[in-house]
Amino acid sequence: MKQAFAKFSPFQVDPEKVWADYELNYSDFEPATDAEKESVSEVRQSVSYWRDAARRFRKNTVSMVALFVFLAILVFAFLGPLLIPYDYANQYRSSQKLGPFEYSKQEALIKSIEGEVDCMFATALQPGSVTALDPGDYYFKYKGDTYSFSLDAKLADSVIVLKDGDLSIVKQSDISNGQIKKSTPLEYTSEVPDGAKQLKVESKVFPHVVGTDSQGRDILARTMYGARVSIIIGIVAALIVLIIGSIYGAISGLCGGTVDFVMMRIVELIYSVPEVLIVLLLQVVLKDPLQAWFDSSNSWFANALSTLGAGIVSIFITFGLLYWVTLARIVRGQVLMLKKQEFVTAATALGASNGRIIRRHLLPNCVGQLVITTCLQIPAAIFLESFLSFLGLGVSAPMASLGSLCSDALGTLTLYPYRLLFPGAILTIIVLSLNLVGDGLRDALDPRLKK
Repeated sequence: MKQAFAKFSPFQVDPEKVWADYELNYSDFEPATDAEKESVSEVRQSVSYWRDAARRFRKNTVSMVALFVFLAILVFAFLGPLLIPYDYANQYRSSQKLGPFEYSKQEALIKSIEGEVDCMFATALQPGSVTALDPGDYYFKYKGDTYSFSLDAKLADSVIVLKDGDLSIVKQSDISNGQIKKSTPLEYTSEVPDGAKQLKVESKVFPHVVGTDSQGRDILARTMYGARVSIIIGIVAALIVLIIGSIYGAISGLCGGTVDFVMMRIVELIYSVPEVLIVLLLQVVLKDPLQAWFDSSNSWFANALSTLGAGIVSIFITFGLLYWVTLARIVRGQVLMLKKQEFVTAATALGASNGRIIRRHLLPNCVGQLVITTCLQIPAAIFLESFLSFLGLGVSAPMASLGSLCSDALGTLTLYPYRLLFPGAILTIIVLSLNLVGDGLRDALDPRLKK
């Protein structure tokens, strides 16, 4: 061992002295045991790119709070309508122009007996211009039991009540001071005849939390549905921008030369056009032809788009034509930097096509910029949709969005300010929270951009 050290040592040293200084012996060169290997094992596991980004994002308190606020808005928009008995399109004629937690006269009358009965069905509180029940067979279910009955005459301004297993009809005129003065027994069975209509019974009168509009529609339900529509439009529009912009920018950056020159001049041409003017013109020009196509076509694609409405489809077309240019320029810049890397050169030498290089090598390495830009595009799309709906060029009635709700409330701002403040506040929270989340993702996915 000493002679081997002296032979291979690059320095002119005395091996005996080195051996003595370091107190080496033959046991020092024996293979390490499992316990010794464990003592020098890696203390911290390697962290992936996404896990490291998630760790940095969690340290951003503002972005985390904004994320939880946006998740709460999602619950409000998508699960909230399941928790209230009102629909966004239903008009309650007896409940027009109500304030927050305010009851109409008929609602207050029927609410006064809710503690006296197990459940009830009030004809006056049903949506629509005609709330009376026509003669026929009806049934409802309550706590697992089925109650089926028949009406021989039209029933109006009455309440069908279930109390202690007895079913009866109470006229509204027979209710006074929270007491039922007179009721008519109603025979029922547990067998449901063919063609019977199901009724939805309630144990209490649910309040209009934010009030109703001039047509008797519940503002809370319409705001929930409007937030849902705005969020869906924002996400779909951002995905359209992501697909078009990423493909366009990747092709331009990879091909280079004349192709890149021509494609970038097209981008600059779109940049030079006033966006608001083109958006308004496209909305006006596309809306009627799209509606005519929906009415004349029987294809499943046209039927699916017709459920969204011509206004929403024209918004998607507008984003597909105009709003992808920023993402295309970002992706092009990344591709110009990445295509000089060794892994792209190796893929080209192995015969990979340009499409495969874009799919498997270039776009996956641009995913950080793609996520950031797409996330920041969602609030921009929501704001544009709300702006167009506010002008009457977005969603069509009875469908609601946050912009159309603000537009409807503008005429009665001095009398009923809450009609504008509530949907306006929800829109502000959505846009602000998404922008803060996007800023947090930018700092987490690309720390070099952090201020």
